[in-house]
Amino acid sequence: MFKQLKAEDYPLFKDYFDIHGWSLCEYSLSSIIAWNHCIYDVYYRQENELLFISEIEIEKPENRRLLLPLTSPFRCPLPAELAGWAARLGYRQYYYAPEGYLAAAELAEVEKFFTVKEQPGYMDYVYNISDLAGLKGHKYSKKRNLLSQFNKQVQEVRHVRVEPITQDNSGLCISLLNEWAADPETGERLDMLNCERKAILNALKHFKLLEMRGIMVVIDDKITGFGLGGRLSKDVFVLNFEKALDGVKGLYQFLDREFAAYLRKDYAFINKESDLGKPGLAKTKESYYPCKKVKSYILTLK
Repeated sequence: MFKQLKAEDYPLFKDYFDIHGWSLCEYSLSSIIAWNHCIYDVYYRQENELLFISEIEIEKPENRRLLLPLTSPFRCPLPAELAGWAARLGYRQYYYAPEGYLAAAELAEVEKFFTVKEQPGYMDYVYNISDLAGLKGHKYSKKRNLLSQFNKQVQEVRHVRVEPITQDNSGLCISLLNEWAADPETGERLDMLNCERKAILNALKHFKLLEMRGIMVVIDDKITGFGLGGRLSKDVFVLNFEKALDGVKGLYQFLDREFAAYLRKDYAFINKESDLGKPGLAKTKESYYPCKKVKSYILTLK
């Protein structure tokens, strides 16, 4: 029997996710909980060393799928096992199968049991944190120019500070969301009035419980931007949300660099999630020169 996943379940299943080998952002437990009840409801089923995670779309509950199972200790399941588990649990699809699984299990073996299809728009972009914190070299010259413009705007006239997000000051981020959503054009463009807004509010509400980390940029005692996310593995941090007010040239680049510097002591890489098939978003992610891109696949039972 599957049970609905709650934020309070985070400590119970944290160990499964700390040792998993799946490299896509969808396998960050804090991210799963943040997005729960937004586009889909998330359920779990625990069987000895196995943890199954299921997503069921809210508007179309007939659309449901499993994530690749998590095991403790971690191991890479055989395709035959995946097929057997899905059939027994009444599911036909696994979403977010990283390309690393197909390589480890061997594509020819996987295709004996599943139809394999790449998920357009769900390829993750992964960056070296030291690169983002330093922005050295010719390829980052445009980013450094934007940072220079930001510094000129605030130099001697405005006071800028960067603060870690905590459970106590997270309400400031909510105030920025409210300001953002109040602008019809901005709110509609960023989907801030429904699913993404809900996910950010979920993350902020349970910020401490989910062991999330983030920073905010404050200019003249007014919050102007924030970034936050959670752990994927011992080396990789997932940046789930990054928001800043329009009208301040270079603010996003400043936020990006400061966030990388904030994490540099604890993580080697930042996963900035996928581009959702949006050309503009893909262009932005490519402009930071990812060191790795991880493709995602759907496995459908034959």
